[in-house]
Amino acid sequence: MKYKVVGLSLVAFAIAGCAGKEEREVASGSFKYLESSQHKTMDVPEDLDTPNYSQRYLLPEVGESAPKDLKGKKLKVVAPSLILPLVNGSHVEEGSEDAKVLFDQINDNEALQKTVWDTVLTYLDKNNIGVEEFDKENNVLITDWVTDLREVESSWYDFTDSYEAVMKKFKFTMALAPHGRTASLKNELIDIKDDNGTLNMSQIDLISKRTEEATFLNSIIAEYDFGIRLANTQRIAKIRQGFNTEMGFDSDGNSAFMVDAIYENTWPRLLLVLRKMGFDVKDLDQSTGLLFVQYNGAESSWWSGLFGSADELDIEKDEYRLKLEGLGEKTSVTFMDNESNPFNAKQVTKIFAPFKDYMGNEDLDI
Repeated sequence: MKYKVVGLSLVAFAIAGCAGKEEREVASGSFKYLESSQHKTMDVPEDLDTPNYSQRYLLPEVGESAPKDLKGKKLKVVAPSLILPLVNGSHVEEGSEDAKVLFDQINDNEALQKTVWDTVLTYLDKNNIGVEEFDKENNVLITDWVTDLREVESSWYDFTDSYEAVMKKFKFTMALAPHGRTASLKNELIDIKDDNGTLNMSQIDLISKRTEEATFLNSIIAEYDFGIRLANTQRIAKIRQGFNTEMGFDSDGNSAFMVDAIYENTWPRLLLVLRKMGFDVKDLDQSTGLLFVQYNGAESSWWSGLFGSADELDIEKDEYRLKLEGLGEKTSVTFMDNESNPFNAKQVTKIFAPFKDYMGNEDLDI
């Protein structure tokens, strides 16, 4: 008999713990407040003065567009889903009720509008989601049906999982700031249905609608973050690999080194190369491409100094200046003296070999 009591207790506990999803989303306890009615004001005899009533606990009037049926078990108590601006340069508008995220320009090599739309299209393609409409001029994209499998509640004694397909359509709208360096991406759930044809937009409450919109938009943000991290990884790999260098001329016709890399990749690589060549960077400005350096001699071991270092450059140990300029897929590097006079062809030739070796060396310690 003792074992039967224990067994029945476990079954009762299991049944109590198997609360459905809908039950977890509504307030627990009594809903008797639904049967209450508004109390009338106090009746004051005509020969007495009416007391002053406090307005402290006066409830505001319900707006005309507010839903009237969200009460009792129809009122969900779960918090609305949040937009997660986890990408560098992303943020949300405080107080905004829309499922919207704002992106700031962090990559000047590509227009922000193209970066955002490419991210959306990449995510849709990866998940085999079609595009019903894409209006680039008005910055509006409508997805095809997005299929989501949801678990169907069953009896407590049924240990098999049952699912039904729920299909949704979303509308993405982009708005660009006047300066073009900030873009907002808003997501809206515009249609929904299930296999049985019993689900439609009129049956979706505001919290559920917000959850669907936020969840899908957060997936886009995650894809955006992945694209940035992937691009940074590929960029670092290129910088580590090194770049080929040839002799040539800058835009002013001065003798210069032509590095086979874009400006954004040449700049960090050059800082490493200069240190290896024996230059100390005293000041720099990446926006203008200027570096102020001091040549102190190349790094060498203590015994190499006994016989002279083959890594020493054929220039005076003095202060110099460098000018970088992006020229499409290449970058020019112009060496100058402390008075900003460019090196002549002979001076450039003397330091070309070590510069080329360090710039293209894949084993450079970075």
